[in-house]
Order: sequence, then structure tokens, then C-alpha cells
Amino acid sequence: MPLQIDLPPGFSGMPVGTDDMMNRGHAWTMAGNLAGGAGKSVEEFGSYLMALVPTMQANGIRVFGKFAVGRRRGDVATLTLGVVQWPDPAPGSRDALVAAMAEEYRGRHKGAVVQPVRLPIGPAVLAISGGEFHLPERDVRTQIKAEYQIPLPDGRSVVILSVVAESDDAWPAVAEATAKVAWSLRAGETP
Repeated sequence: MPLQIDLPPGFSGMPVGTDDMMNRGHAWTMAGNLAGGAGKSVEEFGSYLMALVPTMQANGIRVFGKFAVGRRRGDVATLTLGVVQWPDPAPGSRDALVAAMAEEYRGRHKGAVVQPVRLPIGPAVLAISGGEFHLPERDVRTQIKAEYQIPLPDGRSVVILSVVAESDDAWPAVAEATAKVAWSLRAGETP
């Protein structure tokens, strides 16, 4: 099912598809825009992105990138949108499916705020979570995540939209940006 979304202002990222030439073009364009800020050459940054493409494809990722979020300079969020397929069509109504998905999410993510919501494309699960990750050398990273899981009308696919930022101060902006993208999700034109 072709999909369309409206990306956040300032989004810099790449769509991931099945056309390797197109993926390569997107990766090199993104590398050209971001390599200097990452302290890498365009060639090195582009090769990193191209190395990620097979893994992104295997995991159903269709869009990946970053955008500024929050009021503080340097607050950046990472947006990932993927589509996963179920082996069999989902039984019953999408509302019942979303209720079951919300319960499953709550069971796996005890600290998350999880609720069913209704988007223009249909019912969805919304989850907001945060936490700290303790890395070596006493490096502690705070992370806030807003995620939508959206069963599509075809009964076989679920969109996973995740936006993550390393700033607990930015959580309202992360939630708002993610909601805007989720609300913009719509069926696209069939090629």
C-alpha cells in the first residue's frame, strides 16, 4: 500500500526503497548535506549510510532522518518510519486489534504511557516513554520516545512511526512533531 506523510520542518533524511540506485542517490545527497557537521568526508558518511540500507530494508524502514526539535539549540530528534507485514490478515476490527496491541505494548514497556487514538487513517496505538541509558565511563544519556503503531486498512500491514530525542526537556516538542507526522499519514497514489 503506497503511503504519504508530511515530514517535520528541517527534516534531513532519506527514504529507503527497493531501488538500489535511488537509495544510493538519497544516501549521497544526505551525506553531502550532513557530512561536514559530523566531521566526516562525504565519501565516508555516504558509505556509512549505504551500509545501513540493507538492514533498514530488512526491517521495513521506509524513512529515516533527523530534525531540530525543542527550544534549545542542538536538540535533535531521529525519525524512523517502517512498515511491517503480518503473515496473515489481522482478524476482526482494527479497533479491537489496536486495543490488543496497546495491552501488549504496556506489558513490554512498563513505564510507557500508552493509549489508543484515532487518526484520519484509522485507529492507532500511541506510546510515550523515556529513560536513561548508562554507558561506559559514567556517560548517562537521557532519551524520550514517541511512537505510533498504525494498522493499515489492508489488514496485513502496520506502520511504526518512532521519534527519539536525547533531551527530556524536548519531550513536548517530540510528542507534537510525532503527532503531526502520524496525523498526516495517508494512502498514496498507486504508481
